[in-house]
Amino acid sequence: MDESQYLYCIIGAGELADLGEVGLLNGDVSTVEFRGIAGVVSPVAYKELESSLANIMTHQKVVELARAKTTALPVRFGVIFKSKEGVKQLLSKSYSSYRDKLAKLDGKDEYGVKMILNSDGLKVLTQSVGKESPELSQLAKDSAKAGKGTAYLLKLKAEETLKSETFRKLEVISRDVDEKLVKAAVEGRRLTSDHEQIVLNAAYLVERGREAGFRQAVEGASSELRPLGLELHMSGPWAPYSFC
Repeated sequence: MDESQYLYCIIGAGELADLGEVGLLNGDVSTVEFRGIAGVVSPVAYKELESSLANIMTHQKVVELARAKTTALPVRFGVIFKSKEGVKQLLSKSYSSYRDKLAKLDGKDEYGVKMILNSDGLKVLTQSVGKESPELSQLAKDSAKAGKGTAYLLKLKAEETLKSETFRKLEVISRDVDEKLVKAAVEGRRLTSDHEQIVLNAAYLVERGREAGFRQAVEGASSELRPLGLELHMSGPWAPYSFC
C-alpha cells in the first residue's frame, strides 16, 4: 500500500529529478506523474500537519527548489493524500487548468513589491500635502480672521481635510507606481495588507531574462518616492503564488 503523500506544487512531467530528503520531516521529495504534468510530493503520516514556521518554511523551500529548475504552481500548505493514486486523481480532475497555467506561467517568476510609509514618512508627506492644498490654504486664511469658536471648528475641518487629502495622494502615488511596474512586467496584481504602513502591496509576473528591466523600474520609482517619505521593498524571484 502506498504511503500518504504531501503535495508541494505542480510541474511539468519529467522536468524535475528527485530532490532528495529535503521535504517535511526529512521526507524524500519526488514526483507523481499524469499525462505530462506532475505533483511534487514527499511521504508523511496521514494526519493534520502543524502549521509551524519550520514546516511552512520547508514547504516553501521545496517549492522554490522546484521553481529554480522549472515552472512550478505552488499548492497551499497542508494538502495530504492517502496515496499516490490520490495525487493522480487530483491531476486528472484539474488537468486542463494545470496544463493551461503551466503554459501561461512558463519562464516567468513572481516578484513582490511593498510601498512602506512609516511615521517619519507620514510627517514628510502630510507637510507636502499641506503646502500644496488650495483648500487647506484657504482654511488657514479663514481661521486667521475668525473668532475663537469658529477658528476651532475650522481647525478641526483642516485636520480632517489634511487626513483625507493625504490618503487621496497616497492612492494616486500607489496607482502611478503600480502602472509603471506593470509596464515592466507581464502582469501585476494588487494584494491586500493587514498593516497600515504598507500602502501598496503588489505582485508582478516577470519573464526570466527581463529581471534587470523590472529592477530598474523599481529603483527608478523608489528614487522618486524617497523625497516624499515613502520606501519601496522588492522581494523575489518566487514561484507565481499570486497568479495561480
